[in-house]
Amino acid sequence: MTKAIISLTTCFAMVSLAVASSVAQAQTPDFSGFWTVKFESERSGQHLVDELPESVTLIDDTGGGELGVGEFGGLVLTESALAEAEAYDFAAELDRENTCVTPSAAFFMQAPFPMEIYHGRDLIVFKMEYYDMYRVVFLDGREHPPADAPHSKSGHSAGRWEGDTLVVDTTHLSSATFMNNGFNHSDDIHMVERFSMSPDGETLWLVQTYEDPSVFEGTAARYMAWTLRAGEYVYPYECDPSYGR
Repeated sequence: MTKAIISLTTCFAMVSLAVASSVAQAQTPDFSGFWTVKFESERSGQHLVDELPESVTLIDDTGGGELGVGEFGGLVLTESALAEAEAYDFAAELDRENTCVTPSAAFFMQAPFPMEIYHGRDLIVFKMEYYDMYRVVFLDGREHPPADAPHSKSGHSAGRWEGDTLVVDTTHLSSATFMNNGFNHSDDIHMVERFSMSPDGETLWLVQTYEDPSVFEGTAARYMAWTLRAGEYVYPYECDPSYGR
């Protein structure tokens, strides 16, 4: 009798866990669709910015609001990073070999171009119009690869749900521009993103945070927002190096 009771109790526990898991999955939003940049005079997702620690430096350059020469959004750069930025030749941007240099996810997510999101159970795919870039976010619980694994402009992204917020942890990003003004991040940048959706499902919010000790002090952040548009698609970017001189 005792074994039967224990077995029955175990069975109920397993069923309860399965139900709880199903409920949790049902409560997570579906980000699928075409999303275009939402230009805002006031942040509709300000509550997400307010949740950032006071020590975080918020960079205000998203949606095409690029910073100028010598402007770093309030970040304190290391001596080597500052020297690299100061030596940057803006005129070289027009050279043919530099015309189609792709940025990394630490920059291309905040560009004023739309994206499509394909949301599955075990992964989410971001199809960016900007430079025809793609991102894959794994939701199957896998860990990041070893530190010596190949780096790329999209990096390796592992996602998890915290309630209805998708938290994406990204490593293995290859060095690329961080502000498009001579300020580059390193191969060791660590990016954490928090995606959430407005109650009406029409706005997608994102707050990115970054740490890159060899390049800048402390933690940096950016805020982004997109609007859902049904029936639209991203178009090929097809960067043409012949636009360079």
